[in-house]
Amino acid sequence: MEIDRPNVEDPEALRREVILEYFELLGQTGGYLRGIEHLPGIAETGFVAICIKGECVLMLDHTVYNFKAGRICVGFAAAEVRTLWKSSDFECMALAADLEFLRHINDPSVSDLFTAIRNNPCMSLSDEEMIALPACFKYIRSVYKRKEQAYHMEITKRLLLVLCYEVAAVYQRNQPAKKPVDMDKDTIFRDFVHLLSSKYQEERRVAYYAKELHVTPGYLTGAVKDASDKTAAEWIDDIVLRNIKILLTTTTLTIQQISERLNFPNPSFFTKYFRRSTGKTPKAFRNAGRNASPSR
Repeated sequence: MEIDRPNVEDPEALRREVILEYFELLGQTGGYLRGIEHLPGIAETGFVAICIKGECVLMLDHTVYNFKAGRICVGFAAAEVRTLWKSSDFECMALAADLEFLRHINDPSVSDLFTAIRNNPCMSLSDEEMIALPACFKYIRSVYKRKEQAYHMEITKRLLLVLCYEVAAVYQRNQPAKKPVDMDKDTIFRDFVHLLSSKYQEERRVAYYAKELHVTPGYLTGAVKDASDKTAAEWIDDIVLRNIKILLTTTTLTIQQISERLNFPNPSFFTKYFRRSTGKTPKAFRNAGRNASPSR
């Protein structure tokens, strides 16, 4: 396994840079994504991975995928990643980085890209893409390592945008064409998803996100629905519930601690919110997860 990490002592300075890491996984050795040295865990950044050889069974946000040779896997920050099984000849290369640059693709169907990646994080690559994308990874890595170069971060970010277009092309080739949404609504959707990814632990009110984006709650709900087939409230509940499940199944935090971390008024309200959406209490869900024995 080979890992490159920026030599930045201040974590916030690191985030302001780009949070870029390159790594390779060989055989049954362990993996590394920011914040999840010991799987299962929660990825602190987005990542793009390519399986070079063999195969691996992954669970991303409670859904199982077969990540095998010739496939790409794309994940966003706050995703739960769990390795269920790896073949002895498994080889993978990946970049872990802030995927904020995805929002800057000059294409009216970017909202469709976000939805497509979340729904289908693992996709097949063509022979040409299997050559081009690993080369792109390595070039980004080499540029990023040139710390003495005055514009190395600016160049790196633009190369990440190139990689973003490569990923978008993979999904465009594999997805049916859709009618582009209104550009204003698409922009609102992009900004909403970006804001939600950083504020979901603090805010679950549609009104809050509408105010921050300078639109009415009704307009935000309609714009997000048009762009993604889900309302703003559904997006909020989805990411909050997903992270509650992650905390329940991968940490030893108490129900009260999880409730406080996600800014619920009290554990009772937290339990009612979770049961209304899942049909189970947090305690019952945690016990069910502990008793489950994942298999290949």
